[in-house]
This record gives sequence, C-alpha cells and structure tokens, in this order.
Amino acid sequence: MRAYSLKTSLSLTFLSSLLCLSQSSAQQVEPEVEAGAEAEQTENPGNRLLYIDLPVALEEGLDPVLPRPLPPADPGDDPEFVRRLDSIRQYSSAVDSIELTGGAWDQALVEELSAMGSLQQQQGEHVEAIESLNRAVHVNRINAGLHTLEQVPAIETMIDSYIAIGDWQNADLYNNYLFFVQRKAFGADDPRIIPVLDKLANWHMQAFNIGYGESLGLRLSTAQILFKAAARMVSVHFGRADERFIDLKTNVARSAYLVARYPEYMVELDRPEARTMEDLLRESLNEEGRIVPRGFRSGEVALLDIIDFYNEESGSVYDLAEAITNLGDWYLIFKRRQAAQEQYAQAYQLLLDQDNGEELIKQLFGLVVPIPTFRLPTNLEKATSHDPDRKGLRSDYADLSFDVTTSGAVRNVRMLSEITDENASLLNRLRREARLSMFRPKVVDGRPVRSDDNQYRYRYWY
Repeated sequence: MRAYSLKTSLSLTFLSSLLCLSQSSAQQVEPEVEAGAEAEQTENPGNRLLYIDLPVALEEGLDPVLPRPLPPADPGDDPEFVRRLDSIRQYSSAVDSIELTGGAWDQALVEELSAMGSLQQQQGEHVEAIESLNRAVHVNRINAGLHTLEQVPAIETMIDSYIAIGDWQNADLYNNYLFFVQRKAFGADDPRIIPVLDKLANWHMQAFNIGYGESLGLRLSTAQILFKAAARMVSVHFGRADERFIDLKTNVARSAYLVARYPEYMVELDRPEARTMEDLLRESLNEEGRIVPRGFRSGEVALLDIIDFYNEESGSVYDLAEAITNLGDWYLIFKRRQAAQEQYAQAYQLLLDQDNGEELIKQLFGLVVPIPTFRLPTNLEKATSHDPDRKGLRSDYADLSFDVTTSGAVRNVRMLSEITDENASLLNRLRREARLSMFRPKVVDGRPVRSDDNQYRYRYWY
C-alpha cells in the first residue's frame, strides 16, 4: 500500500508540474497602471499585517461592526456531532466486515470509506478524512481503472480537507490531477469540461492569492487561459444568455487586473519551459493562437462582453449601467480618464431616464467605491502567507477618513480609530495601503467630482 501510494504521488507530481505551468508572454506594451494604486510594499519583518478586506462605508446613524471570525465550535453544542460520531463508528465497523470477507481491495469498500471520510471532514477530523478518502480512491482505481471518473467526488472532498489544514502542495497536486482525469474522459469540446476548467482556474487564483508556488506569474497566466476557454465554451454550447458567462468574464477581468498589478511576476513567462508547457495546455483545450496573458486589454474586452450581455440578454437598466460603470472604473485605473468620464456619463444618463432615476443614481454614484469592484481582499504578504509556521490569523478593524479626487486618487488619509502601542505598526501600514488604493469618485450631473471626508471601516488580518 505504501509503495503504491508513493508511485501514485510521483505520477501526480509530474502531472502537476505539467499542468501548472503557464504560457510565455511576448513583451506587450500596455497602458501604465495608476502607480499609487498598484505600488507593492517592501516587507517589514516586524509588521505582520497580511490581509485587508474591502472597506465598508460609514454612514450616519449606522455602525457597521464587522463580525469577527467564529471561535472553534464546542462539539457539545452541536447536536449532530454525536450522531456523526456514531455513524463514523458504524462505517468503520462496516469497513472491517467487508475487509474480512472480501479483502483489502473489495469494491464495496469505496462507498463506505467515502461516506466515512465525508463525516470525518464534517467533524473537523481532516487528517482522518484524508486517510479514508485516499484509501477509497486507491480501491476504486484498482477495481475501475486508474483514470475512472468514479474517483472524482472523493478527490474533491479530499482537496477540501487539504485546504482546511493548509496542505497547499497536495491541494495543488490533486486539483491538477482532477483536471487531467476529466479532460481525458470528456475531451476538450465536451460542455461537461466547463465546470472543470472554472474550478481549476479558481484554484490557481486562490494559490496565487496565498502566494503558493515558485512561479506566481504562471498561476495567473494559466488561470486566464482556463477562464477564457470556459467562457468560450459556454458561449458556443449554451449562448451568452447562460448565467455562467458573466461570472467567467468577470473572472477573466479579475485575472487581468492581477496581471497588471504584478508585472514583476510576468517576467517568469519568458522561460522556455513555461512557453512549452503553456503551449501544451493551450493545445489540449483547442485554443487557437498563442494566448498572451494581458492586463488592460483582456480586462477591457471581458468588461465590454459583459456590457453586450446586458444590452442583449437582460432587461435590467441598472445592471447595464453598473456594467458600463465597471468599464469606466477600468479606464480610470489605467489613467484613461477621459474614457472613464464618458462611461460614467453614459451610465448616469441611463439611470436618469428611469422613473426612479435619482434613487438609482444615488445607489451607484452616491458614495465613493473601491475599484475594481470585483477584486478580492488584498493579500499584502503574498510571498509568505502560505507559510505553514504561521498560526491562525487574527483580525481587527479601524475607521479611516480620506478625500477622493476626480481621478480616483486617495488624499489626506486620517485615522479615526485609537492608535495604541499594540496596534501602531499595523494601523500605520493600513493607512499607507489606503492611501495607495483607488476609489470610484462620486458622480454629480454626469461628471466625477472630488469628495472630502469619506469615512470607511477596514477590517485587517494579521
């Protein structure tokens, strides 16, 4: 059993290295990202601020106290805990009985081990869950073949437990293995491969955000290829009216934003081995031509496609105006201020023509908004955040006040929360990060205007 697992592990490692690599990028000249919004901070070993959630506006009469992470649950408070524990004992007994009569590789073990692993995962016993699920996968492979689709549910559950315990290496390995198995079974043009592409792309985005892997630029490039391939297949098989189309195009824009934000990682794509492996990935998906990971242009095209969707498929004027506004935000980030103003004016006019236009305008343009609106919380320590030596994260929040210019720049940042000896270094860095961010300005009479004393609450993790 041990020798078999080692052999499988080595095989999966090879597949992981093959599928993780991303396509090389030819040198592209793109609009410069707003320097203030995209500056990367030099790591200070004494400053452990890791994440900043998207800020929440402080409005008069409202106190947006952000919920703290829930403490570990007391098993005694969970009426299902005892029931699951009893079920696990029953499954364990069933496994012993099957082994006694049918041997260690009896196909009947797969269902019992998979069910037991799922229950162990729900109990928070992730190491035990992985052991049960891993065995279920091996038994299934012995009986049904190495690349059977029957193993997919157990592996998906196993990945959740690997992520829960922070075992990024095995989470990465098995995510890529799932893609290999399903790509082999379905082929590149079967619509059943769409959720597979989406899931693997999201994993690469997650791995990038936690800083896992030696080639973070390859993560972004691979994610962008997979999102684009999935969006193309949705359009071909189901049409743009399919609800998945918007999500996939938004994810293309999200990956493009990160490509633009971290150009230093894109240098990795010049390596010959990266070009070769990404060509293999592209060819396996029947993607024509060389797909170069791009920032500005990829995001612009994706956001234009979303606008087209709302123009053609949706009757919601507000959704269309919001999509146009998101494109305006994109232009503002890349210093195309005139183009941004034109999009804001168009969205403003669309809403103004509605019966409840003033209310809709206030909803979309009444407050400054951090942009792009689809970005994820900021990870400030990308290179070290996956370090297994780091224990559980703690969080707190602070209130800031600042001005926002017509070009989205943040000025005159003031800390409203109390600064103490314990939080001084964290709040100083939080203030610096706020100053380097970008916000959509308020829009009045169709034009962006400067606004002073905007008050927001930030939750930060350290």
